[in-house]
Amino acid sequence: MGIIIFKNMKTLVVLALLVAVALCQNGMKYAKRAESLVGRSRGEYVCNQVNNWVLFGKKDTSYQGRYMLADQYLNVGQRIPDAQRQPGDVIVGLNGAHCGMIASDKSIIHSSSSKYRVVKVPFSQAQWVFPAGWHIKRVKGTV
Repeated sequence: MGIIIFKNMKTLVVLALLVAVALCQNGMKYAKRAESLVGRSRGEYVCNQVNNWVLFGKKDTSYQGRYMLADQYLNVGQRIPDAQRQPGDVIVGLNGAHCGMIASDKSIIHSSSSKYRVVKVPFSQAQWVFPAGWHIKRVKGTV
């Protein structure tokens, strides 16, 4: 791994914008995949399976070929401050009991145990969905 030296700031800014656009496009793709599951039965998709399918294309296999449970999302990806969350980021409870997907800066998608289906709720409800607190994680998917 080497160091790249830019001769002018304009080149660096353009490169940073290209990287940001690519990340945003992936995030929107993941958010749309999550949206397609809204209304599905919790019997078909529990919380980790929603994230597994969105990020890795299979609900029963995912990160580096191993099955991911909700608590394992605490140990992968990069932790992101709440204010910097983007569509496609993972939200996971601090206790590892539940996880979901950021659908937009104002909503999350998760498999609800009380409604027994995949739902989209306002981000303001995260305090009830994840009563022990949460982390936002940016996990690199494979789809």
